[in-house]
Amino acid sequence: MEIRSAAKFATGNALIGLLIGIYITYTAIGKGYWIFIPVAVLSAFFTGLIFWKLIMRNSVKKVFWKLILTGLMTGIISHVISWVLLLIGTNICFWLTGDCAGSLNQSPVPLEDILSYALFLSAWSLLFFGWISVPASIFIAILVSRSGK
Repeated sequence: MEIRSAAKFATGNALIGLLIGIYITYTAIGKGYWIFIPVAVLSAFFTGLIFWKLIMRNSVKKVFWKLILTGLMTGIISHVISWVLLLIGTNICFWLTGDCAGSLNQSPVPLEDILSYALFLSAWSLLFFGWISVPASIFIAILVSRSGK
């Protein structure tokens, strides 16, 4: 039952990531924003799966504050994971193809700076999309908890 709940929670968050990724793809100016779709889906899914298992494990009774913490952490940390994946991906693309350079034809973020860039970019993405991802993730956690009864 616990694995099923974790999978439901992760899938619900992946759906939110999919919707946000689609929105970014179709509203952003420029090309290449389609990459937000798989990255947002994967980061939301795996972040949700990990936090559900870490926080909700061994909880026979789904304590309300644990549900809120699980949703809060998933909604926030998935942004950081998304940016880390994107920045690593642009480096790999640049190394293999020479593409994926910046608008001024500069190379992507150096590997040693990825975490600091990801944190900075996450602050912006949380400003624009955190008001959706965080409450939605909390709502999904509560919904999954109640569906198990």
